[in-house]
Amino acid sequence: MTEPTPRHIAIVGSGPSGCFVAQALKRTWKDAEITVFDRLAAPYGLIRYGVAADHQHTKAITRQFDRAFANGDVRFAGNIEIGSDLSLDELREAFDLVVLASGRWRDRMLSVPGSRLEGVLPSGDLINALNAVPRPAIPMPAIGERVVVVGAGNVAIDMVRFLIKTADDYAGSDVAPEALDQYLAAPAKRVTVLSRSPIASAKADVAMVRELAKVPGVRFTYANTSPAAADNALGVKREQAIAALADLEVDDPRVEVHFVFGAEPGRVTGDGRVEKVHLAAAPAGEPTVIEADTVISAIGFDVNAPGHWHYAEDIDFAPSEHGFLEPGLYRAGWLKRGPHGAIPANRADSVEVAKEIVADVASGRTPIADDRGGYESLPQHVRDRAVSFEQWLRIDTAEAKQAGDDRIRRKFIDHDEMVAVAHG
Repeated sequence: MTEPTPRHIAIVGSGPSGCFVAQALKRTWKDAEITVFDRLAAPYGLIRYGVAADHQHTKAITRQFDRAFANGDVRFAGNIEIGSDLSLDELREAFDLVVLASGRWRDRMLSVPGSRLEGVLPSGDLINALNAVPRPAIPMPAIGERVVVVGAGNVAIDMVRFLIKTADDYAGSDVAPEALDQYLAAPAKRVTVLSRSPIASAKADVAMVRELAKVPGVRFTYANTSPAAADNALGVKREQAIAALADLEVDDPRVEVHFVFGAEPGRVTGDGRVEKVHLAAAPAGEPTVIEADTVISAIGFDVNAPGHWHYAEDIDFAPSEHGFLEPGLYRAGWLKRGPHGAIPANRADSVEVAKEIVADVASGRTPIADDRGGYESLPQHVRDRAVSFEQWLRIDTAEAKQAGDDRIRRKFIDHDEMVAVAHG
């Protein structure tokens, strides 16, 4: 006797992980109804709201997801927050399988004395403002002329690139104009980047470092500790990329960027607001006190942020190699393995989770009932508030129409306004 296969699959989170899982499961179970839920009215999560606004080539990956939603292979149900509009238990009652792919979104905060002073900002606050993240919309914070960026991964480089760019450098982007205009009215003149690691073991991609050289009017300098070993090819390339920045000839710089590798902040001081960063470690010859108006923390995401998953407070979301949580309930992406890896890593992870799900259904570890009703069995008020993919396209069209001549879209920053446009 052939074992039943899932007819109704729910995925929570429409970012890259959720969409990749949907694609992979649809390839195996072509007749399954797959619904991707999101608390926002717009799909694509991290791609729309987390990828830097000037990296449109990265955001273009959404085109393949557009096709899956548009042709009916996958249903989008935006404006539905699991845990508020619909409980996880209610969702599981309606679907054969539920995959959680809602990511990890809270920044890991600096933990040194003085890190709660005004002017110490998580990078996420700037990313949210520049990407016009709604629900809630976070205003652009004041920055000042002297900025210290803590971290040397790709997000830290995103922060540096934002701090040194001009308005012209955002042509063709979807940056939030209000946030950008506020910053450019009084941009940074001195940016200091602190990396606990030497250049060779810093986390930034070499391509991201090289991209900084394309921004005119910037003088780069750096201090390093231990050089890369000769057999560390990636470390050598990263060192060469930093050295190439420093070799750029800039006669009258708009802004100066100084990388300090092997530096660690020890405390932040100021009278109510940031004034100085005191280093607990620094390369020889480097000052141990840095004057600053703002400190931007770009040191990753908090794996154990309280209240992070209000829809499933009783579930242990410690990073794991497996997507299985319990029969019929799985997780993917950063919610599974922790907050590391970019879109290609999420694609690979989602494919592995899909394989795990298929194997569990085949083995009986995740049995499939024959009385699930799927999306159409959800309460009418839930389905009424949902934003479909076709309705999202109304938002998409409106954003494109209201964009300036040198922008691809002007995002709505108010969630309720987006929903009103979607529902016509």
